[in-house]
Amino acid sequence: MPMRIALLSDIHGNISALESVLADCAYNGVDSYVFLGDLVFFGLHPQECFEAVVSLDPIACIKGNTDANLEEVDTFKPSSDFERQVLDCIVDCDRRLSIEAKRAIAGWPIVHPIAAGVSDIIYCHGSPYSFTDKLLSEGNTEEKLAKLITGERATLVCCGHTHMPGEFHIGQKRVVNAGSIGYSFDGDRRPSYAILDIEEDQISYIIRRVDYDWNGYRKELSGIATDLPLFSNIVYAVEHGRPKPRLES
Repeated sequence: MPMRIALLSDIHGNISALESVLADCAYNGVDSYVFLGDLVFFGLHPQECFEAVVSLDPIACIKGNTDANLEEVDTFKPSSDFERQVLDCIVDCDRRLSIEAKRAIAGWPIVHPIAAGVSDIIYCHGSPYSFTDKLLSEGNTEEKLAKLITGERATLVCCGHTHMPGEFHIGQKRVVNAGSIGYSFDGDRRPSYAILDIEEDQISYIIRRVDYDWNGYRKELSGIATDLPLFSNIVYAVEHGRPKPRLES
């Protein structure tokens, strides 16, 4: 039976962007959903995003690296000004989430393999081995990681983490990156997600870009950036669709 699956990733507490994406999913006849990690951290509406994603009854919810950061709220010991700012953001996100949401997110796996017709698919955040790995276009992925991926049975790996949507190959493996809903790093500030169309003998995909009120969200973020300086990085990414440039020391 044909399936149309939306791959959602890197929402980062941006409910406005998520709602626009879900409306686009409905318009495009999506049947099912997979969430690929980084749901709540570095955003203003983590609880609302959690409730929206869970209500979709996804095939899988994957834990991302920033989702795991929340588990360190009581144990993280900052050793620099930057780390203290990170902890402040963790505490802020923690207080915005219900106990039930935090327990659920902590229990999510880092990888979910699934059989789909003639192909096997791996759903993950960074890679099947770590949510901090970055699967990049061939030639840019670390050699050891590329060898591991090449040895997998699955023919398709679906991931996020880099905030850059697209498709490429590592050896004979096809990698589809859904990009980011919360804020992008590819120069296009619109949220991105992917749709997989699965038939018995083939899998195809499209990347969707969706408009939303990015300027309204930017203004919201600017208000909190006074107390949480790291949010200035998110303000920049929401506005420009790219990471904030680092100052040369």
